[in-house]
Amino acid sequence: DQALYDQIPLAKQVAEAFQFPVFSKSGYEADDVIGTLSRLAFEEPVETYIVTGDMDTLQLVNPKVKVYTLRKGLADTVIYDEKAVKERFGFGPEAMVDYKAIRGDTSDNIPGVPGIGEKGATELILKLQTIENIFKKFAELKKLGFKDGLIKKLEAGKDSAFMSKHLSTIDLNVPGIDFSIEKCKIKPFDREKIIELFQKFEFVSLLKRLPEFGAAGDEFAEQQKKKLKRSDKEFRFTEVKAADEIPEIIKMVRASKRFAARVALDGADIYSSKIVGLVVAVEKDVYFLSAELAEKFYPIFAEPDLELVGHDLKQLIKVLWLRKIPVLNILFDVMVASYILNPGSRAHDVPSLVLRVLGKELTASSGQESLFGLDRRMIAYETFLVFIIAEHLKNDLNEINNLGLLEKIEMPLEPVLASMELYGVAVDTKLLGKLSLQVNKMIGEVSAKIYSLAGQEFNISSPLQLREILFEKLDIPVEGVKKGKTGLSTSAEELEKLAGLHPIIPEISIYRELTKLQNTYIDTLPKLIQPKTGRIHSSFNQVVTATGRLSSSEPNLQNIPIRTELGREIRKAFIAEDGYTLISADYSQIELRVVASLAEDKKMIEIFEKDEDIHRATAAAIHGVPLEQVTKEMRYSAKEVNFGVLYGMGVYGLSWRADITHQEAKDFIEKYFREFSGVKKYIDSTLAFTKKEGYCETLFGL
Repeated sequence: DQALYDQIPLAKQVAEAFQFPVFSKSGYEADDVIGTLSRLAFEEPVETYIVTGDMDTLQLVNPKVKVYTLRKGLADTVIYDEKAVKERFGFGPEAMVDYKAIRGDTSDNIPGVPGIGEKGATELILKLQTIENIFKKFAELKKLGFKDGLIKKLEAGKDSAFMSKHLSTIDLNVPGIDFSIEKCKIKPFDREKIIELFQKFEFVSLLKRLPEFGAAGDEFAEQQKKKLKRSDKEFRFTEVKAADEIPEIIKMVRASKRFAARVALDGADIYSSKIVGLVVAVEKDVYFLSAELAEKFYPIFAEPDLELVGHDLKQLIKVLWLRKIPVLNILFDVMVASYILNPGSRAHDVPSLVLRVLGKELTASSGQESLFGLDRRMIAYETFLVFIIAEHLKNDLNEINNLGLLEKIEMPLEPVLASMELYGVAVDTKLLGKLSLQVNKMIGEVSAKIYSLAGQEFNISSPLQLREILFEKLDIPVEGVKKGKTGLSTSAEELEKLAGLHPIIPEISIYRELTKLQNTYIDTLPKLIQPKTGRIHSSFNQVVTATGRLSSSEPNLQNIPIRTELGREIRKAFIAEDGYTLISADYSQIELRVVASLAEDKKMIEIFEKDEDIHRATAAAIHGVPLEQVTKEMRYSAKEVNFGVLYGMGVYGLSWRADITHQEAKDFIEKYFREFSGVKKYIDSTLAFTKKEGYCETLFGL
C-alpha cells in the first residue's frame, strides 16, 4: 500500500535524528543489506544481533551472529544461536536455505517443491544436507528410505527447487555499504530536535520512553526544576497564605472573565479523598489555595457569566458537587476541544496537548501524589498551560466552524454526564451471587464435554493449546482459516467457518460466551460497587470513539448482553431504588431516519411517515412483492443492506453477512440503489466532497 511506502523515509528521519546509522542500497532487499552488514561485522571484535520477524535470516547465524525474533508475538521472543536453530529444526543454520528451497514459503512467493511440506523437507535435509546432494544421489533415494510419492514430487519440482534456493539465499556482498563499528556507536542526540519531530508525528507517548524518563528519574527531575525556573518568565506562581488575599484574586477573575481551575486531592478516589488545595490560573498569574482558603473562592463557580477552563472538567464538577458546591460557569474543556479537532486520536491528556499545541515537553506525572516542592509548582504550571492552550484550541475550532459544536452540544452535556456518574446505578448482588454459582456449574459441564471430545484436558482459553487440539490432534480441516503471527487463528469469527465440521466447535463457543459473561459482568460487577454509596459509578466518555458517540467504562453499561437468556438475567441485576423505576427507551431505526433526512430520499421518508417496518418495506420494494408476502429471510437480507451499505459494505460483505451468493448480493445492492436513489445520490456526493475537500462532517459539524 502506498501509505506504507510513504512512511519509510519518515522512519529514516527518526533514526537519523537519534544519530542511528541508516544503511540501504537501491535494487537490493533489506535482507541482503542485513546479511552484508552481518558479514562485515563478523570481521570486528563484536557480537551481532539481527532483530527481525523474518525467519529467513536464520541462515546468517554463526558463532558471532544471533537472530532475535518473535516466538508467539511481541510478548514472547527468542534468541537463535547455532544451538537454538538446531534444537528448533534438527539441523544448523547452514542448511536453512536448502530446507526452504524444498519446503517453500508462500509469504515470500517461494514455491519450493510442490507437495513437499515441513516433514518431508526436514527428512531430506537431515539425510542429504543440500539440494545439490539430493539430486546427485537421486537414484539412491529409494534405498535411503524415501517413498515413491516424494521422489516423483522431487523429480517434477527440480527446477523449482533450484530456483527457490536462489531466491532464498541472502546476498552477503551488496556493493557500496560504507560500514564501520565507529559509525554504529551510540551518540548523544539533540533532544529538542527529537521533541520537534515527535510533535510533528504526534508521537506523544514515545516521549515517556526517551532516556531521561524512567531510570534517569533524578536527572529528569533536575531538568524539570530548571525548566520551571525558566518558566517563571511565562507565569507567576503564588501560594496564597491569608484569606484577605482571596478578594483580589476574585476581582482579577471577574475582570478577565475567564479562569482555569484544578482541584488537588490526596488520592485517586473522589468519594473518599480529601481536597488538599485548589489551583487557579488567571492570565499569567497562578495561585495555590489551601483547602481552607479555597472555601472562600468557591462562590465564583456559581457565576454564569465567567468562563471556566480546564482539562476533564467533568472530574472537577463531580468533586465540587460532592461537596454541595454548584458549578454554573460557561465551560471550556481543552480535552473535549482537542477531541473535536482530532476525533481519531486518543492523545488528549495534558502532556499530549502541551506537546501538540505549544511544542513543549511536559512530564506525564501531575504531582497528585504529594504537593510539596516541585510537584506543587508543576500542577500550577500545568494549569497555566491549560489556560493558554484553551485560546489556541478555541481559534482552531473557529477556523473549522466547530466552536458551536463544543459550546452547544459537548459542554452542556458534560454536567449531565457528571450527574449520571455521581448518581450511579444500584446492583442486586444476591442475584449476581446466584448467577455466579450457576455459571460456574455450566462452565464445568461444558468444559467436561470439550475434554471428552478432545480426548484430554487442556486450557480451553489458551489459543495455542486450542490450536493444537483442533488442527493437530483432531485434524479439523483448516481451509479458509486465517493465519495470525503465531499460527492458525482460533478467533470466534474463524471458528464460525468450522461450524458443522466437529461437535467440539459449538461447545467452545458456549464456553467462551459463559467465561466472558462471568469475567466481564457476573464476578466483576460486585467489585465495582463504591463502598460509600453502595452503587456502581460507570464513566461516560466523551473523547474515546472516533464517531462522536459516547462510550462507557468500568463497567461498560452500553454492552450488557440481551440476546441470550443468561444476558437477560445479568440485566435484571441492575435495579432501581425503592419508589423509582428503570426505563429502557430506544429510537426506532434512528440511523435510517437520519439517512432519510440527510439524503432527502422520498421513498424512505414515505415508509417512515406510514410507520411501516423499514426492513420489511425495503424487502418488499426490492423483491417486488406485497408487504404481507415478505419472508423472514427477505427481511433479514434487506436489514443487512439497509445498515451495511450505508457504512461501505460491498458485494462480498453482504454475501457473507446475508449468506447469499456474490451475484445475488450484487443484484440486491443494485436494486436497493434503484429503489432508494436519493440514498445513492447522497453517498456518492458525500464521497466526492470528501475526496475533494479532504474531510466530511456530521449534521452537527463533527
